[in-house]
Amino acid sequence: MRKLILVPLFLLIFLAMGSPNTHAAAIKLAFVFADNFPADAESLGWSRTGNLLQVGALIVPGDSPIREATARNLDTGLVLKLNQIKLGPIYKNLLYEATPFPYFDPSKHKGVWEIRVVDESGKEAVGNTQRLDKEEAMPFVQNIQASGNQLAPKITWDAPKEEDVPAGCEIRYQVRLIRHVRAQFYKSKKPQSDTKHEIPEGFLKPEDIADTFIRIECQCLKADAKEDAKPLDLRSETFQSLKEALGQ
Repeated sequence: MRKLILVPLFLLIFLAMGSPNTHAAAIKLAFVFADNFPADAESLGWSRTGNLLQVGALIVPGDSPIREATARNLDTGLVLKLNQIKLGPIYKNLLYEATPFPYFDPSKHKGVWEIRVVDESGKEAVGNTQRLDKEEAMPFVQNIQASGNQLAPKITWDAPKEEDVPAGCEIRYQVRLIRHVRAQFYKSKKPQSDTKHEIPEGFLKPEDIADTFIRIECQCLKADAKEDAKPLDLRSETFQSLKEALGQ
C-alpha cells in the first residue's frame, strides 16, 4: 500500500519539476506612425531628426526571454528588426521599435504592419497595426511656457495653425518630462485636446530644474476611427528647457 501511495506522489513531483512554464509574451499594442523631430532633438540623444518612422509594439513579457521581434509591411513586403528600447519608468511593458528610426518613406512604409515576437522557447505572438495612410509631416507646437509652482508647473503651448495640419487628423497632445532620450521620467496619462497640462507634485525636485526638458507630443489620431480606438497616424515632438519655460 505504501508503494502505491509513493508512486503517484513521485510522479506528481516529477511532472511539477519537469513541466515548463508556458506563459508566453503577448503584444499589448502594435503601432506605426510618422514622427517629426526638430533639429534640437539631437542634443537630447536622438540619432536622427526630421520625419521618421516609428513602428513596433508594447509587449507584456512572458516567462521566456524574447529572442526575435520583427515588423513586416504587409503592403510592400519590407521587414525591419525591432530592438528593445528603455526610456525610464514611463512604460510598464516592454517597448520594441525599429532603431535607429528610419527616415519616413511613404513608398515603403505606408500600409499595415505585422508585428511578430518569438521567445527563446519558440512561442510566437503576432499583432497587426492600423493602416498608415498619411504621408505629411505633422507640424510642431509653438510657445511652450511653464508657470506657477516650479515643482508642479502648469505647462501651456500654442496649437499648430489649422491650415498646416494634415486632413483627417483629430489633434491630441501628451506631455513628457525628460533629461535625455533614455531618461524620460514623466508622461501625462491620456492624450488630451487642451493646450495646457499641470505636472503633478512629486515628479520634480529643485535640483531637476536645470537639466529637465518639456516634450510636447502633437498627435494626429485617425479621425474616422471609432471613438474609443483612434490609432495614432502622425506625431511631432517639440522640446523646451523647463528652466527657460519658467523664465529663469
